[in-house]
Amino acid sequence: MSKFGFDLTDYAGDVRDHSPLPKGEYVLSCVDAEVKATKSGGEMISATFEVLSGQHTGRKIWNNFNIHNKSEAAQRIGREQVASWARACGKPNANSFDDLIDRKFKASVDIEKGSNGYSDKNRIVGYVVSGTEPKAETKSIGIDDLTNDIPTDKDVKPSSKKKNPWD
Repeated sequence: MSKFGFDLTDYAGDVRDHSPLPKGEYVLSCVDAEVKATKSGGEMISATFEVLSGQHTGRKIWNNFNIHNKSEAAQRIGREQVASWARACGKPNANSFDDLIDRKFKASVDIEKGSNGYSDKNRIVGYVVSGTEPKAETKSIGIDDLTNDIPTDKDVKPSSKKKNPWD
């Protein structure tokens, strides 16, 4: 077996905090987005956001957006979230995720309770739109705003656990 070739005690290591960020508003930028298949055969955008300012600068938040899904409600929610994100970036007519990468915006972040052995994690629950839009238009669309819109048909079965409609 070969040796490392260096002394491990020379390196303290990078101690990182992986706990969820506190609930609040953060200035973010999307640093990566890619199309991935969903478990149900649809497509989602898997995006990585980075905090740009404050004591949590550099921390990451991951978010998925359903863009094609057999559940019309899940697809609509995902597309509304992307539209809210685009408006918050100042690009309401964006037609590609490339238009949103590296664009600074503000978002409301909450903590989603972990389940099935997974830890608690951050979730973007709303996008803050700034500018000249009226106050009524600045309310962002998040999962919590749409929980009453989840269908109860055979494709999406309600559960006593809080789940996303595409699970």
